[in-house]
Amino acid sequence: MAFLPLIERELRVALRKKRPVRDRLIVAAACSGGALLFLCVATMTGSRTAGRDLHKLFCLAGAYMALRTPLLMAGAFAEERRNQTLGLLFLSGMGAGEIFLSKLFSAVMIAFSGLLAMFPLLALPFLIGGVSFDLFLATILTLPNLLVFALAVTLLASVLTQDDGAAIVLVGVLAALLCAVPAMVYWGQAHFAPGAEPSSAWLRLSPAYGPYLVWRGLSPARGAEFWRSFLVTLCWSLLCLLAANVALRRLWRQWQENREVTSWSGRWRQLLHGKAQGRQRLAARWLAANPYAWLAARDRQPTTLAWLVVGGLALVWGSCLVVWRGAWLSVPNFCLTATLLNLALRWMIHYTAAQGLGSCRRDGTCELLLTTPLSPSDIVAGQLEALRWQFVPVTRVVLVLNAGLMLAGLPLRRWTPGALYVYSVFWACLLLWALAQHRNWRAPLLVMWVSLNCGRPAHAVWRATGLKPWWWICMIFNSSVFGPLFSRFPSGSRLEILWASWMGFLFLAATLGNLISARGLNQRERRLVSEFRDIVREPVPDPDDPRFKKWNFHERFPWGVFEQHATPRSNAMPESGLLQFLKAVERGVVKLKPEADPQAKV
Repeated sequence: MAFLPLIERELRVALRKKRPVRDRLIVAAACSGGALLFLCVATMTGSRTAGRDLHKLFCLAGAYMALRTPLLMAGAFAEERRNQTLGLLFLSGMGAGEIFLSKLFSAVMIAFSGLLAMFPLLALPFLIGGVSFDLFLATILTLPNLLVFALAVTLLASVLTQDDGAAIVLVGVLAALLCAVPAMVYWGQAHFAPGAEPSSAWLRLSPAYGPYLVWRGLSPARGAEFWRSFLVTLCWSLLCLLAANVALRRLWRQWQENREVTSWSGRWRQLLHGKAQGRQRLAARWLAANPYAWLAARDRQPTTLAWLVVGGLALVWGSCLVVWRGAWLSVPNFCLTATLLNLALRWMIHYTAAQGLGSCRRDGTCELLLTTPLSPSDIVAGQLEALRWQFVPVTRVVLVLNAGLMLAGLPLRRWTPGALYVYSVFWACLLLWALAQHRNWRAPLLVMWVSLNCGRPAHAVWRATGLKPWWWICMIFNSSVFGPLFSRFPSGSRLEILWASWMGFLFLAATLGNLISARGLNQRERRLVSEFRDIVREPVPDPDDPRFKKWNFHERFPWGVFEQHATPRSNAMPESGLLQFLKAVERGVVKLKPEADPQAKV
């Protein structure tokens, strides 16, 4: 029972930071009030599907609680690794299994808090009518199973990363691989091989198949399919938990310097992070000119991951070509492949830039660097040069692949003038996008600014790229509405020509403006350099700080109590945190506690 104090510590931290009591009250009140309002409206309108509609409403609420699990538990192990306190837990006499079980039990108690608040209300649709007992039983089993799966994937991602934001991104990647890939294979068999009956085993492999059947009403013919999918999802959860436990046992130990490089782990480490000869060539190139460029580019992990992503997409694309042959070759497929390549490369470049400044801000390396002859301009310029050194070969390959896919789509159709115009505008935008990523290495300056302020690289990329929740909702809605029309893209219709003209004009103007005129980027770089020292002097914001929700990332993070009372300054040089604190004390906003009498009794 040595792990009980650790569970108590995790629950105390969650009680202080995440406020589960308030969340449970909000969930229970919202579900009860929503159900009461829904029943009143259904009674007034005489609806006969009130129970079925209320069941769908509760399913959406339960799915939302499962999807917000990564936001609650992404730092379960990542924070311990980042603060270097994981080794202290092992030194306390606890084994890897005890630490993992304590984290798992505390995570289950925290993650299930909201679901337990609404669980009694799940019986209302069954009692009202319109929901069968089989559907009711499937619902009360599906929601906890989905939440356990989300929790297992989150704990695995948290073990493998040291940043909460990176853990959330990894959760999204793993969940997409496990949920979307089997469904895409099933859809590909039905779409590209219409003569053959697609196997439903692919759908059972997806953890999203069971909730989909519950959402659709779970007809009696699909009952066996649901229970098979339920067991497969449970197996995925157990497999992720087992992988997290094994990874925790291996990752907590530090790598020894004299480890044999002939073993498979040593070779994998050299492949992922680079060999000593490469670091020596990099040192000869940058150590005398800009030491920070050498410091930021000596680890080849971002470059290796970029090559793995590009190679993985190419391998998947080639495998689909071998399986489905001529049916796989289509113009929409080429357009979608090039878009995914550019998006993946853009994310990796921006995340690498944000991690360079965000990680050194979080662990205090920036303060140490500023005590050396390095100036803030050297640090910013070194980070940009490191990006160029790491990603130039990958961007060239992606640019060539974009051009090849564009040319390969031309002989697949008989083109009308309108369709050829839309095709040309679309690929001109993609090629300029790829060219901008190859030439404009000052574009990630905004991400570097946000990451330096908050110390959270993944959060900085998410905020700076504008990926809001409503954007994802609009994208899903548009894909469901215009998805069937995408198979005929480009058709050359008037609507397509107008859309391509307008979107192409906006995209080309923005891209050419960034390539030709660097005035805005120079201003951004000057501001980052001028305020670098003042930002570093301030405390690193806590990831659970509620001010993140209202923070305008184009401005400085509102640090301290006195920031709420300070008058805004447009172009004035920002004051240091100490000077702001002294002025706040002088105005009486912050009161200092009087020193206790040394003669007084304790």
